[in-house]
Amino acid sequence: MWESLLMLQNSRQRIVSQDPDCSCRRRREDHGMRVKAGINAIQRKDRPVHDWYRFVLSYPPHLVRQLIERFNLDQTDLLLDPFCGTGTTLIEAKLRGIPSIGCDAHPLAVLVSRVKTRFEVNCRNLRSALRRILATGERQMLRHNLGLLTFETAFVREEPGNGYRLTGDEQRLLPAGFMSERPLLRLLILRDGIERHAKDQAARNFFFVALSHVIARGAGNFAFGPEIYRTRPKEDYDVLGHFARHADLMIFELEGLQKAGMERVPSDVRADDARELRTISAPVSAVITSPPYPNEKDYTRTTRVESLLLKLFSDRADLRGVKESLLRSNTRNVFVNDRDGDEVAEFSSINAVCQQIERRRQELGKTSGFERLYHKVVAHYFGGMRRHFRALYKKALPGAKLAYVVGDQLSFLMVPVRTAAFLSEVAEAEGFRTRAIELWRERIGTKIRNSASKEKLVRVAEEILVLERE
Repeated sequence: MWESLLMLQNSRQRIVSQDPDCSCRRRREDHGMRVKAGINAIQRKDRPVHDWYRFVLSYPPHLVRQLIERFNLDQTDLLLDPFCGTGTTLIEAKLRGIPSIGCDAHPLAVLVSRVKTRFEVNCRNLRSALRRILATGERQMLRHNLGLLTFETAFVREEPGNGYRLTGDEQRLLPAGFMSERPLLRLLILRDGIERHAKDQAARNFFFVALSHVIARGAGNFAFGPEIYRTRPKEDYDVLGHFARHADLMIFELEGLQKAGMERVPSDVRADDARELRTISAPVSAVITSPPYPNEKDYTRTTRVESLLLKLFSDRADLRGVKESLLRSNTRNVFVNDRDGDEVAEFSSINAVCQQIERRRQELGKTSGFERLYHKVVAHYFGGMRRHFRALYKKALPGAKLAYVVGDQLSFLMVPVRTAAFLSEVAEAEGFRTRAIELWRERIGTKIRNSASKEKLVRVAEEILVLERE
């Protein structure tokens, strides 16, 4: 079906974004990491829906398909992704007629995954709302001395509203230099048009996903390699043209899915902490997921601009609330009262690595507050995952198959953290059997810092941990 959608796209000569697919460009990576080209890249046939908006660190749809086939899942099963991100697992399940449920503690992930799995939204109403949004946006930008940068939005003009600006709290949360003044003003005008003309929540969220694509793949002064980094400031950007093209493409793809009857396959997305799974009640047949890795990637920072402009949080209290609900995987979301590390006190292998990290910090004379937390965040990470497996055991059917795509890490002063192996120990303590730990891909590091052995090159594995519930 995807091949036919792509042929239709090409015949209409649609342009999705002015930024090429991130998987096709050479990027800067932490520790000079390089990966085998293509294995983790999204394939061209998978771009419909998946490419509406996706996290740069998402795993590819073709890997999910392989795991679905391996587990022999069908319409009688219920597939869970407890760290659903931007919905890769859920979309692939839906396209294959498999009921699915996903959860995530990050509000942007929940919003995006819901939009990408809700295929029953009325496309005629979406097109009508899009015309009104663009008409308002065009008029408002002209009234604010923002000349049009495209001819693709020449619609009827409407009366303007008031000024557009971030609040003081929002400004303080926006990473310095990530947005230039004129593109930001255009985005705020567009957001106002969406809120004014997309009357129901499903339509509003649909256009918010398109807006997020504009922010992350064009209007912002940032890019990913896979770490987020600041780029050269943009004096201006064609926000309205990018939005018009991408929203139109999203509606076009949604129409194709509805013609194929895909909206009838059940899929649900919940806002939930994967360490608790309070909202999951139906018995789960299988899990396919990729949780955060234990490293220094702050997942709330990589999506900060989108989250602010979509009003998913607006001040530091909101941001802290989001961070507290996330698995502890980096020092930016570790808090004084955290106790997840206590869950792995009995695991000598994990404790040995934590102690090695702390000894290495002392040897190197590292004294910052974040560096002092390195050994603690590793313990909290595996303790949080133990809580996850404990909660999951109660929700999974006997014999349920589980696949966790995770990566070994050298983020903490080059001390190796064998993520899949440690998770295997933790899962077995909660009643799961390890069926396999298989290599998915390797990253090669060439810019080595803080290494005790002074090596010039390191290989870091990403693996698939395959489990089964007893």
